[in-house]
Amino acid sequence: MENIRHLKSSMHRKVDSKQTSSIVRHHLPDTSRKNATFRDVWTVVIHRDVEAIERLEKKWKEFTRDVISPFQTFGWNRAWYEQYGVGECSPFVFELLKNHTTAAILPCYRKGREIRLAGDEVCDYQDIVSGSEVTVAFALARFMEGLRREAPGSHFVFRKLSSEGKLYQSLVEADVPPDRSIVFAKHFAPCPVVSIAGGLDGYLSSFSRKTRQDLRRSLNRLKREAPDAEVTICRSSDIREDTLESAAAFHSKHFRKDGMGPFQDSRLTTMLTSVARDPDVGLQCAELVDRGEILAVDFGFVRGGRYFGYLTAFDPAHQKLAPGKCLLLSRIDEWVRKDGVEKLDFLSGDESYKRGFTNGDGYEVFSARLMPDDFLHRVNHLALESDKQMRSLAKWSLRKVGLRS
Repeated sequence: MENIRHLKSSMHRKVDSKQTSSIVRHHLPDTSRKNATFRDVWTVVIHRDVEAIERLEKKWKEFTRDVISPFQTFGWNRAWYEQYGVGECSPFVFELLKNHTTAAILPCYRKGREIRLAGDEVCDYQDIVSGSEVTVAFALARFMEGLRREAPGSHFVFRKLSSEGKLYQSLVEADVPPDRSIVFAKHFAPCPVVSIAGGLDGYLSSFSRKTRQDLRRSLNRLKREAPDAEVTICRSSDIREDTLESAAAFHSKHFRKDGMGPFQDSRLTTMLTSVARDPDVGLQCAELVDRGEILAVDFGFVRGGRYFGYLTAFDPAHQKLAPGKCLLLSRIDEWVRKDGVEKLDFLSGDESYKRGFTNGDGYEVFSARLMPDDFLHRVNHLALESDKQMRSLAKWSLRKVGLRS
């Protein structure tokens, strides 16, 4: 990529009459490909409204056909832009074309001087979507050039990058950052996962005897003390709007973390209603109900042989029945049989219940900033690195004090 810096290029920029997309054209070869030639014309288009994004649907779905994460699908992103891509979170979707054909898409929005991945406040694992004819590093370098011209002084903020994703490999694992850029990355959270390929019995056999007995005991207690309790699973278009709304209201009522629950913003409920219409996203809504009373709810996605646990809640008045635990365990055999699920993915977070369900197995999620290589961003990079080192030192000191006490 280094030799691209020294290539002569002709470049021009134009903005369409509606000011919805900006175009920057580069007569540059992708030198990471053996067949690259100076005849290739690379064009960066920045889309600024939902209507302009609609025409990307065909290529977007083609690029994500084998992608596991539901949060990279066209249906999820379109629904997010429709609900959240307004006001201070304006759409800023990068499209890279090779000879007038879409080669990569980076779904972002603009918030002040930050260009952030779409949905970063309500989902995990956003990523670039691209074809095989372009490397991610090359695409990011071209997007950065477009950003310098369209939003000077801005930089990319990627909040949750899975270690299984493309952006992670190009920004966190790579020895060299994209051309004319600097990268700051830090660990965000672990992502617990576990295999359920062997069904409930196989899943339970992976735990210690004590844990296995505890999980079995929970299921037996539910059957004994709430024999009428039933688990219902609604999939995609089978999810009725009133079912989704009641499950969302239940989640808000029993949200136990600090701050505002995600469904207290009604846009999320509206968004999931839209997402449910697209089976490609794989939304599921499950409930554990006893004689008309909801004991627990769970929202998640099935895609690529994996169940992604999105949002879950239970009624603490029935805590002795372990309704959340039973709702998960009771679905394992059906997930395997009907949905072809082989793994449970609990998304990012180090909550104790996730560790309890997964034996501590998983992968990692990182956050990263991709910044232009200029003086101001170098100063910002140094400040970020200094803060990270200070936090690391503080954690080390606290561990030492804890050991001594």
